[in-house]
Amino acid sequence: MSFTFSARTILELGKELISSDDVAIYELIKNAVDARSPRVEINVSVQLRNSDYLDAITQINEDGKSPSEVKDFIRGKLIDVEKSKSATMLDELEKSSEKEDFLRTLASLYDELNYIEFKDAGHGMSLNDLTSVFLRIGTSSRRKENLQGAKNLGDKGIGRLSAMRLGDRLRVKTARREDRYWNLLDIDWTLFSRDDDVDADMINIEPEIGDEKAEPGEQGTTIRVSALQADWDLPRFTDILQGRIARMIDPFDRGSANRLIVARYNSRRVHVPSIPDPLLQAAHAVCHMTFRMEGHTPIVKGEIDYRYRHRKSKIDERGAAVYSLAQEPVKRRAKRGHAAFKLIPVRPFAFKQLGSFSCDIYWYNRRVVTAVEGLTTKVPETRREISNWSGGPMLYRHGFRILPYGDPKDDWLALDETAFGMSGFKLNRQQMIGRVLLDTPHEALREQTNREGLITSDTFGALQRILMWVVHTAMRGLINEADNIEFIRRREAEQDTKTVADARRRVEADLKRLREHVGTAAAPEMDNLSGSVNRLSIQSQNLIERVKGVISEADEEREKFVYLAGIGLMTEFIFHELERAVTHTIDLISRDSTMQQTTIESLQDQLKTLHKRIAAFDELTSEKRQTKSDFDLVELVRQILENHEREFERHGIAVCFEHPQDPFKIKAVRGMVIQILENLIANAAYWLKQQKLFEWDLKPSLNVVVDLEDKILSIEDNGPGVTSENLERIFQPFITTKPIGQGRGLGLYIARDLAEYHRWRLQMDTEFGRIREGRTNMFVLEMR
Repeated sequence: MSFTFSARTILELGKELISSDDVAIYELIKNAVDARSPRVEINVSVQLRNSDYLDAITQINEDGKSPSEVKDFIRGKLIDVEKSKSATMLDELEKSSEKEDFLRTLASLYDELNYIEFKDAGHGMSLNDLTSVFLRIGTSSRRKENLQGAKNLGDKGIGRLSAMRLGDRLRVKTARREDRYWNLLDIDWTLFSRDDDVDADMINIEPEIGDEKAEPGEQGTTIRVSALQADWDLPRFTDILQGRIARMIDPFDRGSANRLIVARYNSRRVHVPSIPDPLLQAAHAVCHMTFRMEGHTPIVKGEIDYRYRHRKSKIDERGAAVYSLAQEPVKRRAKRGHAAFKLIPVRPFAFKQLGSFSCDIYWYNRRVVTAVEGLTTKVPETRREISNWSGGPMLYRHGFRILPYGDPKDDWLALDETAFGMSGFKLNRQQMIGRVLLDTPHEALREQTNREGLITSDTFGALQRILMWVVHTAMRGLINEADNIEFIRRREAEQDTKTVADARRRVEADLKRLREHVGTAAAPEMDNLSGSVNRLSIQSQNLIERVKGVISEADEEREKFVYLAGIGLMTEFIFHELERAVTHTIDLISRDSTMQQTTIESLQDQLKTLHKRIAAFDELTSEKRQTKSDFDLVELVRQILENHEREFERHGIAVCFEHPQDPFKIKAVRGMVIQILENLIANAAYWLKQQKLFEWDLKPSLNVVVDLEDKILSIEDNGPGVTSENLERIFQPFITTKPIGQGRGLGLYIARDLAEYHRWRLQMDTEFGRIREGRTNMFVLEMR
């Protein structure tokens, strides 16, 4: 036994997989392209609309009107009444005076004179191909060709069901170059809609040999769809061609659609538009980027030109930086802050399969658009032109669109979600025209059978997250920076301080759970632990209150905003560490109660470290942050490194601290120096962890040197390094290569800003660039 299916299943498949008439037309165009045809002719011949045809039948069957009366009705509804085809229809109907004869004649003429025809000059099909390939739904012939390096647009073998969407009758006329005769196939889809459960293989469809070719060597396929199921008037056909079809063949390649498609409606040519060059030239911001692999190293390069503000920015990320920005943030239940997301690294094969792609994005600020010379004369006209093509980046493979990316209802890069979720500047899909050009084969990025996007995979995830980083971080960052919207980011930092209070409540709940796990046996230890957490909470609450004071003063003072942002980042990190430590302790005790005393002592040690770190924050608050004092820089660096000891141990980072034996006394704002060093060390640790994921045999190391003679402090790691193009860019605000929503791009910006307050210089020392194993990060703080 084997599976069987009823004939009507084919009709249901067609309805489900081909969702609209424009998709059906697009699929038939792609079939012609896959047949290697240089051109596709689409001829629509309509003398009587489908609705008028059905109305005429109703008038005879239900309203009791005579054939003569209905013929007069039809005369008034004919689209081109002066055409010979219309005259033929009226003459034939005139001969049919009986009701049944009139209805048969009307149906025959409707099928004959109303059709959509697709004609190509591709390689055509033999009689055997019609049987073994065309009539076999789900054939793998295209897929086999793709596996051998072909660039077919389709490979699922269901495109032929598109004809079913358009009309009830199908005629295929086809031949290969070497064939002497044309091969014919006729299908009446209504035979598949029978109420009885007849199996599909019981409906006989037999290809046959047709007429001899007029010219030897002719080849190609003509598909004629008749018994049309919709009204195909000129406005509707024009709307489809100039709407979705215009987007389906790369509209940035000017004239490409009309080079491929010759479309006519009742012999009248209908052109397919491209995006007007003046419209692209009028964009307020433009981004061009590429992704490629060099060996095993992924590289993202490009440029963002914010024309409206005369600002440009380079994109140049590679190796571990690309692995970092393409990580997948996975939401953790009931978690917030840093603990709210777990970052899933990209597997190397995803980048390898992706291969290469490019992206072009044009952004318009609709509030300041003007008339475009040579295209529009008024602002509303310009906005309409933008609306015709906007919707976010559309995705193309080999120059043909992969649906539905860039459609009005598809927000695949979360542009609207992010824009409408912010209280300020909006970079949304209605303001953006864009394309992504793929060469990635079907095996790596497969389309869903229902034409509703690509199948979820690591490769598609990498593509999506790279593009999201380009738009949300690189492009949005430049626009936001140029438009002076620091106040929006200040409000985000304000929100960060509120999350600290939420985290504190969660830690107290975790501590209660821990007490339930250990019972009365460890009551003294738990009392000490509770007291320690309580003191930490009080210290934190005092810090939050001070931060709120800073917020109330920060409306006009950019300097205070910088401090506020830094405090927000560091307090959030503290509570992430605290929450992680308590949760880890509970997990250990749950698995092995014999480790109870050891694990509690370990948690107490971690709390001591956190006490030290939050005590240091006192020196960042409003009362103390600008008070300079004398202190030993060597001792301060040692304390900060000790605070990170557990993190270094967890990730196998070897630390070397070189310093003079004598104290290195400086006069500075101690809290600011702490913030500078914390940001530099946290930055180094993050990139060492990322490089370790990218380079599994890496031995991560961090070298901190205090040079008393030259008055220099340097922090060096053997992470991914920084390209020459990014040496200055990394110090700009909101520049980050962390996944979307996981980084603010403020760490190095804050560090340099605080250094400049002391008239110090913080830079990436290019003399030391690429010294060990071809790469290094070295930040030098010169305190002259």
